Amino acid sequence: MKVEIRNLGVIKKAEIDLKPLTVFIGGNGEGKTWAAYTLSAIFGQHGYRHYLKAYLDGNTKEGYPTLDSALQQLFEEGNAQIDAIQFANEYAETYINDVARLTPKRMRSFMATDRANFNDLHVHLNLAETKAEFLERIKAASVQRKISLGLLNALKETGDGILYFYSEGDILKKLPRKAIKQFVVREIFQILHRAFYDYIYTFPTERTAFITFPFSPFPRREVRTEELLTDTDQSEFEQRGTPLVEPVKNFLNMIILSYQKEHRQGREEEINKNPQLGEYVKLADFLEKEILQGTVGFETAELREELLFQPEENTKLEMPIVSSMVKELAPLVLCLRYLVERNELLIIDEPEMNLHPAAQVEIAEFLAMLVNAGLQVLITTHSPYIVDHLANLMQAAKHEDPESIKEMFYLERTEAFIPQEKVSIYLFKDGTAKNIVSEEGTINWETFGKVSDDVSQIYASLLKVKD
Repeated sequence: MKVEIRNLGVIKKAEIDLKPLTVFIGGNGEGKTWAAYTLSAIFGQHGYRHYLKAYLDGNTKEGYPTLDSALQQLFEEGNAQIDAIQFANEYAETYINDVARLTPKRMRSFMATDRANFNDLHVHLNLAETKAEFLERIKAASVQRKISLGLLNALKETGDGILYFYSEGDILKKLPRKAIKQFVVREIFQILHRAFYDYIYTFPTERTAFITFPFSPFPRREVRTEELLTDTDQSEFEQRGTPLVEPVKNFLNMIILSYQKEHRQGREEEINKNPQLGEYVKLADFLEKEILQGTVGFETAELREELLFQPEENTKLEMPIVSSMVKELAPLVLCLRYLVERNELLIIDEPEMNLHPAAQVEIAEFLAMLVNAGLQVLITTHSPYIVDHLANLMQAAKHEDPESIKEMFYLERTEAFIPQEKVSIYLFKDGTAKNIVSEEGTINWETFGKVSDDVSQIYASLLKVKD
């Protein structure tokens, strides 16, 4: 999927091809994180909810005649159907660009800033090259929902393109038309929106600080990560004077939901029904064993929940005193173990933060494993180890006998070898973003290469002066 971004902070114009693994690199202040967060604002549930409200209030640019016809039929006959695949084929690009069009109006609240100006921001998305894959996700979607004790139902089965709306007899007349319209519009827009990315989990740079905070008693009901924090948690941060940008709220709710999933009965049954979830649990276990060398889990202390790290059998450590690497990667363990599903997007700001160079290489291999397991990953990074090693992983994927070379790599897993067509790497510089992966799979980036050359040159010059 191709994205054009114009007038976002220092970014004047950037054209980006989003792949299963997308990497943003560049110097400080070049717009990498802002670009990542803007994509989160569009594709996340925050974007869907804002657009749904705007559409129902009559404040969107685009219309959907097919949707209007289905609503009219539902009002008149008590049942209707929408071919979701045909609807997506006709309107998906219209829909997501209309969502993007509204994004500048809410970026200040999304980024928790009163000073930044997003008035001239423009984002345009082109689905031409990914339309077939997108429609397959529409086909695979399933819906089974009802409102008002079953007065109105929505049903779409996996593999069937038709989204059905139905009621019994004339009982639908008991519902106001506004409620009926909201129900129908919500279901079709949700199918469209989640076909881009089912969910987005954000790992902001602030994660190593926020992961150390014990949380107030969590709500008994389950929340999804797009919902706001509980009032208690929210007020605690506000009292500290901490502005919570939407990606940070997303991150904190991810921790809350992980706790709820850990303490909910039936988790094993969920995994049995969906073997893919079991694969992500295994990846969480692998991350703990091979990189963290310890386990992560919740424990109740004085009516508050805290996250602990267990490096050995009889030792448990609070997050404030564990290594920076554990703080960095513990949230990823929780996300993989309790939350992620196929086609969900992880946005990780600087995954190399606080990691030893060897661990940075390992995390590059691990991120490739996540992509090969069906997740989507977008990272920003300053790490030459991650970027340069991705070139190795892409070359390894071309090898005729991957098993024979796996011992050359840090994690020794062929699942870390990633095809070049799944990777895009963009250098943010001088107000734009440039694709730096060549057709041969080499990576030509100057940000760190020039610094390394400069450092070497200084040393050589000092030796000459000494002589």
